[in-house]
Amino acid sequence: MSVAFNSDVNITVEIAFDSNPLDTSQTYTDVSPFVRSFSTNRGRQHALDEFQTGTMRLVLDNRDDRFNPLNTSSPYYDTANNVSKIKPFKRVRVKAEYSSTEYFVFSGFINAYPESFGGQGSDSVVQLQCVDAFKMFNLNNISSRAWLIGRRSSIGENTKLGYGDEQEKSSSRIGRLLDAFGWSSSDRTISTGDLDVITQNVDTNMLTALKEVETAEQGQLFMGKDGKVIFRDRNFKRTQQFTSQATFGNGVGELPFSDVLTSFDESRIFNQIQVTRSGGTTQEAESLDSIEEFGARPQSLTDTLNVSDLDTSQIAIQRLAQFQDTSPRVEGLVINPLVQTNLWTQVLGRELGDKITVNIPTPANTTMNFDIHIESISHTVDADNQTWSWNISTSAGSEVGAWILGSSKIGQDTFLAW
Repeated sequence: MSVAFNSDVNITVEIAFDSNPLDTSQTYTDVSPFVRSFSTNRGRQHALDEFQTGTMRLVLDNRDDRFNPLNTSSPYYDTANNVSKIKPFKRVRVKAEYSSTEYFVFSGFINAYPESFGGQGSDSVVQLQCVDAFKMFNLNNISSRAWLIGRRSSIGENTKLGYGDEQEKSSSRIGRLLDAFGWSSSDRTISTGDLDVITQNVDTNMLTALKEVETAEQGQLFMGKDGKVIFRDRNFKRTQQFTSQATFGNGVGELPFSDVLTSFDESRIFNQIQVTRSGGTTQEAESLDSIEEFGARPQSLTDTLNVSDLDTSQIAIQRLAQFQDTSPRVEGLVINPLVQTNLWTQVLGRELGDKITVNIPTPANTTMNFDIHIESISHTVDADNQTWSWNISTSAGSEVGAWILGSSKIGQDTFLAW
């Protein structure tokens, strides 16, 4: 069952009261009729930032007390076992249907069930605080499960993730980490990694272990809106996301936006890059021109899982090429899909990393043009008052890659490296 948000869109909100968090098959209960509002936030602010745990605040009508874990008459109370089904880390998902196509908006886990009472007892809402799987990965240490992973491991021994001194693709490592955690193979989308990684200590939490591999690859690791783990290799944006998916502006055929914020500052300039792999020699790249213009702006990565100094040298060179200078960027773009119905496919269909174009008209009769990648997505929805706002932050749409003698292709946006 879903509820009509307006004449164009239906919303479905479901909670898996009868399943455990990591069950391969989840049994969901529809709570759509009780939705008053929700807001979501996923992604990161800038390409250099880490992807953060996605969050959602879901407000449900609780005037009949059904979401009270102490209410033994609640439809979500297990009378046979005398226990409430309302517990932390139950799965939750929000979907929207537009033009007979269903889109995920958020999929994750309920972290808390705070309840508030208004109108001197005449009203009650439960404000579910929800998170994506990054929170669960961060809470769980995988060392207790490590003996399942490596060929040389056995119960009770210190273990490493990897086959002795052998190496494997970053994507293979991500897959085996998720396997060790018990994360379903159907809940992941992993692109083939470009770089290899060395053996990895696993006496840490799952999220840290995954991010160590992401850093070595210089890829992107995040939770999709459908609840799947998404891993993309370092060249994914340049090779798979080079085509703009939509153009926003006020020109003919362009999609209207409600507000836009641009930024032009020095906060993301780095002109002295050092990268050191575990057991390797520090590799450096710097731009004397950038240092002369902006002063020394150092950045360093240490103890990476890369297998060679050549790999870390490439990382340093690529980072320098991308961040030694600054340019205007779109800090935020706000879309109101109620203005024009064809905006719904963008608001519901876009995902982190997608490339879009934004053309901003100015009072001076000029236009600022941006090709950009989506770095964060936020939804703010009020079902009672029929409002929906979509807000994104972005990064530059051109990705720089190193042109390595003997291996690169003509026509790519690359520079010479060694």
